[in-house]
Amino acid sequence: MRPLTRSCLLILALLLSAPTGVQAQGAPDSEDEEGPGITFNGLGRSLIQQTDLSGTLLDSDTTTVEALADGEFLLDLAVNAQPNDVTEVQGIIRVRNEFGGFFGSGVSIEVRELWARGVIANVLRYRLGDMDVGLTPYTLHLPEEDGVVNEPELFRPQKDIIYHEEFYTGRNERRLQGAKLDFGLTFDRALDALDVKSFVARLRTTDFTTTPNRFIGGGRVAATSLPFGASQTQARLGANLAYTWDDLDSGEANAGIRNAVLTFDTDLTVLDREAFDLHVIGEAGRSMVQRKTADEDAETETLFDESDTFVEIGVTTTLKGPSLGASVLFVDVGPDFYSSAAQSKRVDYTRAKSFYNRIGNDRDLRRVSLFDLSRDRGLYTFRIANALMTYDPRYGNVLPYGRATPNRRGVRLGLTYAPEDGPLDAALDAAVLREIRGQGTTELKDFLLVRAEADLAVDQLIGWQRPLGVTLGTQIENTSRGGEPVEEVDLTSVLVEAGLTAEVYDQLDVLVGAKVRTSSGRDYVPDIEDFNEVRDFPAPFVTDDQESLLGAGIRYRFKEGVYLTLQAQRFAYGDDATPDDDYRLGQLYALYSMSF
Repeated sequence: MRPLTRSCLLILALLLSAPTGVQAQGAPDSEDEEGPGITFNGLGRSLIQQTDLSGTLLDSDTTTVEALADGEFLLDLAVNAQPNDVTEVQGIIRVRNEFGGFFGSGVSIEVRELWARGVIANVLRYRLGDMDVGLTPYTLHLPEEDGVVNEPELFRPQKDIIYHEEFYTGRNERRLQGAKLDFGLTFDRALDALDVKSFVARLRTTDFTTTPNRFIGGGRVAATSLPFGASQTQARLGANLAYTWDDLDSGEANAGIRNAVLTFDTDLTVLDREAFDLHVIGEAGRSMVQRKTADEDAETETLFDESDTFVEIGVTTTLKGPSLGASVLFVDVGPDFYSSAAQSKRVDYTRAKSFYNRIGNDRDLRRVSLFDLSRDRGLYTFRIANALMTYDPRYGNVLPYGRATPNRRGVRLGLTYAPEDGPLDAALDAAVLREIRGQGTTELKDFLLVRAEADLAVDQLIGWQRPLGVTLGTQIENTSRGGEPVEEVDLTSVLVEAGLTAEVYDQLDVLVGAKVRTSSGRDYVPDIEDFNEVRDFPAPFVTDDQESLLGAGIRYRFKEGVYLTLQAQRFAYGDDATPDDDYRLGQLYALYSMSF
């Protein structure tokens, strides 16, 4: 038996013998009791994993280690104090030990989160410290992640680790540190409600020399009318502002940016019948971005000043009987539209990968893959970037920065089917778009995006007594452009996901999952400077590769939020142009996770 296998068995034995519940000290004895007090909650995690490298590439590679093992023991302990009925304070202390550390070696202790919140005069809600904030997809928003359509349950444990580490809430909110205030008012004439929220946060600290403090502030005002008329028409109007700026008075900085995005959105209920409803929805606005310098006499000069607009408007309808929804939207996002808080991606493709970042005798940089996107937390970020981030066309070329992707005009379509008690939930989204302004040529690119996903409760169909579900997802992207041979673009990428989750015994699940991606063709991916200004076009991005990620495992659920999973995954990468560079990655891991 290999030493690593013996270590895995020992750790699993310890995990299985661990208690599955924690008594919150200082908490009320029952949920019916109220009042100030101190409670404890948090998350504990034990992870051990082995990653191995093989394939054709290794036949001539004499320098790369073929197997790596790592893991961690982690506890995020949240101490929540309520000194009175309208005030709450919470801090999270993290204790972490790398796999292989003994007797305190490799242990780190840090404060992971700290905030206070409360209510003033039963009207004004406030929060100070760490906070999650989201506005609209064009102002302050966290775009969807790459390489995912409808992720199989098998891959969720490692993705949940990434979500926890990067403060992803699942609501497209961004983690900021600052203060926010919000309140709501209700009326009995014309208006039904008025909601106001505002925030300010610091994005970057000064180095007291050339890097200034960077802040972001803004908020939202939303008004909802009372229903009126026989058709029960109701209007919701909103105004949104996200303003990012550098404080040139901090340190010795003499250059900084200003980025303001002001938008207005609406949701007009045209009809609301028993059988169906009809809405007109939309959002429109303008962005402004400047780069400023200031001399010793505090005189400010603008070196870069650019603005642009966007509009998104359409209709949605829902047939309430079959729970069938449809939407049609016209979209026009200007070539110079820039919103740093909405366009910053989750994945930073310039970061080094945690495993096998370079492989081969020549130490070539390995491309990011589905394997990395599914598990490498080091590639992910919640930070707001300084400019449009690098993207990989194989995973997202049509809308790499989400709905706020600049230089796009066209139509987006959507269909949903989600009956409350039915065995099937499904969705279909499509986008037919075109560039507004050519990049490096007068020819314009055309874009096609199709995404489909479905969740099928097989147990309801066959009368199985235990949960049995299948998940499916696919994404097809095509980018094309005509013109002279040097201008031509034709890139197609297809991503397919499938998963199976089956309870075979009380609280014991079998998990199976697969991801397959193929890409072929070429495109030109510009180098960006000064936010979304094209600086240069390097050599064409050419791809003719495929990758597959397959896995299986078991999961035992001790109770809600407490589980142990054992999994094996296998990844294969192949490039038709360079078959000698094909490689495979394998992974065995055990994860014990406890939320309390």
